[in-house]
Amino acid sequence: MSAKIVNRMFIVILIMATNAVKAQHVDKPWSEKMAKTVMCLWPDSVEMEKKGRPASWAYFTGVVLEGMTNIWRRTDDEVYFDYIQRNMDRFVSEQGAIKGYRQSDYDLDQLKNGRILLTLYNKTGKEKYKKAALLLRDQLKNHPRTKEGGFWHQGIYPYQMWLDGLYMAEPFYAQYSATFNEPANFDDIANQFIYMEKHARDVKTGLLYHGWDEARAQRWADKQNGLSVSFWGRSMGWFGMALVDVLEYFPKGHPKRAQILAILNRYATAITIPTGQ
Repeated sequence: MSAKIVNRMFIVILIMATNAVKAQHVDKPWSEKMAKTVMCLWPDSVEMEKKGRPASWAYFTGVVLEGMTNIWRRTDDEVYFDYIQRNMDRFVSEQGAIKGYRQSDYDLDQLKNGRILLTLYNKTGKEKYKKAALLLRDQLKNHPRTKEGGFWHQGIYPYQMWLDGLYMAEPFYAQYSATFNEPANFDDIANQFIYMEKHARDVKTGLLYHGWDEARAQRWADKQNGLSVSFWGRSMGWFGMALVDVLEYFPKGHPKRAQILAILNRYATAITIPTGQ
């Protein structure tokens, strides 16, 4: 997410806080106030770029709409669902094609919105959302991988696994697999976390480096282990949320569920212990 987008969202929060104080709406949760502010600023769709420019098929739209989905489920207020559906209908045709999506890019970021498509399908039963979700699922069938089976972050980033990618792809992969009864996929889903932790976890701190280059070819990659030079707070957040979201769909009796829980526990310990202790 660019600095411009982050700044825009910060402005949203400030506006929301100011309006809340003026109106003295102390009875509404902050989540609802922020969602209503988003819908006020971008009434037709989540517009995160330059004013007047149509929103693109991008992961940050899915991040915002997933938060709004949780508010809709908690409140049962259809105004939130209508907004979510209106956003996705800008991209999804009646035939299930997705405007702006290119499967051949093999970009894990492009899969994030798939969870919203599944929500829409489960609620409405409309085939166009199922067909669109299938397009994203099919990407993973041919997505390039590392030698042991980890997804490349994007086709233009060969042999690289990034923490971001697990958040963008695995919760969708898990939700799709649970929705359409593809239990064999959960081995593959678990392995993505296992590979990432295996290569990126720092033994001293327990934190994970942002990226790992299997080929050791990138300028940022350590020539010995292929790791990026630093930890990145937001990517650690992506990784943690990916674990939590995947566990929501992971079969209780699956033999690798315990490994996912162990990774989550190590992660939680690492982010709560100050560096150097």
